Amino acid sequence: MDGVPNGKKGPRESARERKDTKGVRISHVEKWENQGRLSIIVGVEQDEKTVLKVLKQAEKLCPLEIVVVVHGSQDRSLEQVLSYSGSALRIFVYPFALGEDVWRTVGAREATGDVWLFLAAEQIVAAHELQPFVRSCYRGGDIAVRHAACSPVRVKEEQYPVQLAKQFLNSLLNRSELGGASMNDLPFAITREAASSIGAHYFLVPAVAQAIALQKELRVTSIRTRIERLSGKEQRITPERDAQSKLTDLGDHLEAISFLQQPDE
Repeated sequence: MDGVPNGKKGPRESARERKDTKGVRISHVEKWENQGRLSIIVGVEQDEKTVLKVLKQAEKLCPLEIVVVVHGSQDRSLEQVLSYSGSALRIFVYPFALGEDVWRTVGAREATGDVWLFLAAEQIVAAHELQPFVRSCYRGGDIAVRHAACSPVRVKEEQYPVQLAKQFLNSLLNRSELGGASMNDLPFAITREAASSIGAHYFLVPAVAQAIALQKELRVTSIRTRIERLSGKEQRITPERDAQSKLTDLGDHLEAISFLQQPDE
């Protein structure tokens, strides 16, 4: 590749938008726009304790569709999804685990909206905290990722190497103001056009997808949000699996850096 171009900054959050928005309702105009444009894609695994609450928050956005990818579930998650009495869901079930990122590619392949919002069923995020991701894409942004703490004081010690890798990748592409914000982390939103420009198959390695996005000078912004609750799955992760997950994250970022160093064909 002939050098790394400067990435375009996405639309900035106003000071008002950065405030705690607890209790703020999504406007009727935004709901109307969501009905015609927004696909919400939810990955579900061992999330029986949280999946219904996640779907309820997703429905409050009044999206065009909610695409649910259930994979490798061994608890009552699928039963909970099938029993959901809200909006009609598009449900895709895989008896085996697809991994942390493969389900995203499946969801992207099935989504019909022109803005996609990716959620994990283990994370409960209030609807009014999700709308800013979508709003950013409506207002000219290509990708909206979750704001991440930059200070080591605010990052768990065991997470710091991963966070450093995320920051390094953004800095390498002249977007240091993004800090450790990453497409690895959910929620994030992306336009169909941006996904097509990147190549949806690169969603298998989110760090590579982000590197391509920044190299193509897509408009990427970070959004401050609050995750209210994680499912019990997080608490059941063994130290060995947790360590493996962190190594995978680091490996993904090394792959992204290697990708950037490949010569143009």
